[in-house]
Amino acid sequence: MELVAFFLRYARRYVHWGLLALAAIALFSLATVAFVGLLSPMFQETLGASEDEVQDALGRGGGPEAGGEGPVARLVAYVESRTEHWRAEAAGLYDDLKQQVGVEGRREVFFAPVLLVLVLLLRSLMAFVSGYSLQRAGLGLTTDIRNDLYRHIIHQSSRFHQQHTSGELYSRVVSDVAKLQNAVAARLFDIFMSGALLVVYTLYLLTIHFTMALVSLVAVPVFAFLLARFGKGMRKVTYRSQERMADLSGLLTEGIRGNRVVKAFGMEEFECRRFERATRGHLLANLRAQFLSTVSSPVIEALAAIGGAALVIWAGLMILDGGLTFTRFFQFLIVLFLMYDPIRKLNKVNLVIQEAIACGKRVHNVMQIKSDIVDNPTAPPISGLDQGIRFEDVSFDYENTGHGKGVLSGIRLELHRGEVVALVGASGAGKSTLVNLLPRFFDPVSGQVQIDGTDIRALPLANLRSLIGIVTQETVLFNDSVRNNIAYGRDDLPIEEVWMAAAAAYADDFIMAMPEGYDTVIGEGGQNLSGGQRQRLAIARALLKNAPILILDEATSHLDTESEVVVQRAIYNLMEGRTALVIAHRLSTVVRADRIVVLDRGSIVEEGTHEQLLELGGAYKRLYDLQFHG
Repeated sequence: MELVAFFLRYARRYVHWGLLALAAIALFSLATVAFVGLLSPMFQETLGASEDEVQDALGRGGGPEAGGEGPVARLVAYVESRTEHWRAEAAGLYDDLKQQVGVEGRREVFFAPVLLVLVLLLRSLMAFVSGYSLQRAGLGLTTDIRNDLYRHIIHQSSRFHQQHTSGELYSRVVSDVAKLQNAVAARLFDIFMSGALLVVYTLYLLTIHFTMALVSLVAVPVFAFLLARFGKGMRKVTYRSQERMADLSGLLTEGIRGNRVVKAFGMEEFECRRFERATRGHLLANLRAQFLSTVSSPVIEALAAIGGAALVIWAGLMILDGGLTFTRFFQFLIVLFLMYDPIRKLNKVNLVIQEAIACGKRVHNVMQIKSDIVDNPTAPPISGLDQGIRFEDVSFDYENTGHGKGVLSGIRLELHRGEVVALVGASGAGKSTLVNLLPRFFDPVSGQVQIDGTDIRALPLANLRSLIGIVTQETVLFNDSVRNNIAYGRDDLPIEEVWMAAAAAYADDFIMAMPEGYDTVIGEGGQNLSGGQRQRLAIARALLKNAPILILDEATSHLDTESEVVVQRAIYNLMEGRTALVIAHRLSTVVRADRIVVLDRGSIVEEGTHEQLLELGGAYKRLYDLQFHG
């Protein structure tokens, strides 16, 4: 039921398209009935056939005999009488229409064919309207699901992205929604149109021979059971297939992103073998799905053939006994054969729908995951940093349990406005985790992070992050122009402001040397730039944001000495007038900090200026000696 409610939430937006489609399908069905009804007057008026000849050709004579006065016989007789009444009503409507149009004499030759063409044109138009309306509703619905899924993923916390690989999420957004789209957009038409045709054909069968139609419809529960069994199997194998697709997406993403490492270690064939194993698993899952899809039609056709043979034998006996005419049975068979196509389509639709249900569950499961970072958008925002930042008895662990030894334990740290504080310590000491708490990439298990005395959890998330500029060691750039990478999402900014930020980041010279200057597209991840150039663009982006709080996380760790000097000058420009938290393994980059905080195993062990910590002769002195005298 949750999955049904999930889809209904989106379907409500397209009710008007659905109603238009249903109205068109109803008109299509009426046009189909009218087409069959017009055959008789066309034979009579256009081809000059007699009433008896038409009755014989269309099988309206020689109906079933009552065969007694029991309840079944009375029901059959009643249906026969109502059928004759409906036929008489239809003939009366046709005659009234002829009189209103004024058709007489030789004009009658033209009337029925022209009317038949108009009915067929209406039927075709309604098929188009219903098909397009359902496509519009289906494509719109699945596009909304894809947009909301991406929005849900992009707003999730860093913890969520640590627990779900990029390949898995890619598979949800692209592959799973694509199967949903195929089912909802491409198959809705088949569901409604085939269902409507089956209703029309069933009613028509009942008017031809009531008893034989009822017996024929006994097969419906059998077909329904088979469809359910095949559908259940298809749902399971599709779920497994999509899981294997997620594995494939993950391997593909890793191989492409890490292609330099792959080449450096000569592991191309190793990665190919890994990918082949994953594709083999995906192939096996797909083959199971294709087996179910392929075997379903022959099984249903075989049962239909057996039932058809039994029906022919029964009809043959009735014809010998005089209870049925050959022409009526022939007409019955024609309508029965016409029913095959919508039944076949519904079988295929059922399998596709089961695939969609499996994919819908995967999408729904992701969208049910609530972010552990709870926004407070209605809270009053703050305009800047007036006093400072305080970490008040902060503890954190990635399992978010609060038990056992965490990554951070009892951190107490205060940054005054305009102060530059450097965090140093061995790898795994908790430096990056500590700074990640400030923009709420994670929330502490206990304690508070405060800005001007306000717990940051009480601030609107957008407001909090607007106060913070971040430059990390892994520079994230986009496959876009230099200008758009610096301005990032702010197309309305004047180019002059972009120039000023680039100049302050010592990036203007190499940008202007590019073929198209600030309009040069830098490739995915800035792959056409050097490490120092990428870092300076990231600094220019942070400068343009002009946030009062700055986080520098190993911003120069991957640079050569020459590039580091240039980037360091850009960083000094960036830090000017801002409150900054700086992480650096190279202690030469933090000696100018107002204060240095030494972390060890998640706790603060020392704090002071560069000179004070050297005189103290503790952990900082050991780190310093290892780098410069080791």
